[in-house]
Amino acid sequence: IYTDMWGVRLSESFLWNWFEQEKPLLGTGWSAYKRALKQFIHYLKTGLIETGYLPEPNKTDRMQELPDEIRQPLETYLLLLKREGWKQSTVAMQRSSNLRFCKFLAVNGYTSFSSIDATVVREFNNQDQHSTAEGKMAYNCRIRSFLLYLYDAGLINTPTLFMALPSMSAPKRRIVNTLTDEEVRKIKDVEVDELSPKALRDYAIVCIALTMGFRASDIVALKYENIDWKEHSISIAQTKTGKLLKMPLPVSTGNVLFRYLSTARPKVRSRFIFIHHEMPYSSLKRNVCTAALLRFLPQRKAPGKGFHITRKTFATNLLRGATRQDIISDSLGHSTDETVYTYLSLDEERMYQCALSLEDVKLSIKGGDLYA
Repeated sequence: IYTDMWGVRLSESFLWNWFEQEKPLLGTGWSAYKRALKQFIHYLKTGLIETGYLPEPNKTDRMQELPDEIRQPLETYLLLLKREGWKQSTVAMQRSSNLRFCKFLAVNGYTSFSSIDATVVREFNNQDQHSTAEGKMAYNCRIRSFLLYLYDAGLINTPTLFMALPSMSAPKRRIVNTLTDEEVRKIKDVEVDELSPKALRDYAIVCIALTMGFRASDIVALKYENIDWKEHSISIAQTKTGKLLKMPLPVSTGNVLFRYLSTARPKVRSRFIFIHHEMPYSSLKRNVCTAALLRFLPQRKAPGKGFHITRKTFATNLLRGATRQDIISDSLGHSTDETVYTYLSLDEERMYQCALSLEDVKLSIKGGDLYA
């Protein structure tokens, strides 16, 4: 479509230009698109469709550029994490964080860990730039663990060297974004009779999120045994926390869900409620929930506006309905009530009732003091 729009011939350079323009809109999954694009370019060059083809990375492994006495301990450390059963994403984060630190040492002429001290570690921390303080602290925590490993391995002599890196950042509050009343009304006004089977699936997903506050990971993991039709409830073990949660199933949402299961869901044997509508009819990934929301609110397609906004909207609506704080926390499946404080500023009607005290206010009026 892109090449037709510009009236040019399909070429590798033009495809990469397209990718660079689209990359900001692809979110954190841009690397998967890049890999798919490489596979397509491979098809253009060879005429072969090879599902097992894995494109080579464009750049060399930066770890191989490190001095041996720095590179080998890092490789051993990462291998140890893999053997201990750490997830691939966790090991990748450790690799990225500590490679940044080791690269700094190599650039500044250090060929081993034995000669570094707290001054060197602080210099690294001062020049290490991140977009957020939280991101920097996340990297520092991984490097601190690596420094502890280096001491246990006898490669550094100072047991407290890891303390030269800060591990905390100042807390900050973010503005809570929720769906507007108009957007919620637009979802409620959807004509269910006019929806296709897949659209009905997506509508059921959005309804569960808005009326029950479930995360995307919990919605795609829903199974038949989670639903109690007699009690009008859904019980789950939250995928993020493992905490058990039982929520009442609103009548309107239950009707949409029942209609999907009875008339729209493919007639296949799968324990999952929501599945793909094409073979092999497998369970869904979380990104399908975001796509489901965008189906009914296409104007929300923008970086940082994901499916989690439905959960925030659910909590805010409970708060505006004068629901007690502990009940809101329980409904969200939280272990403490502190998270609810984030939503307090959105209860505008009751915030107006919290007038500031005038006890310490002092007004001067034409030579005399007026004390309130």
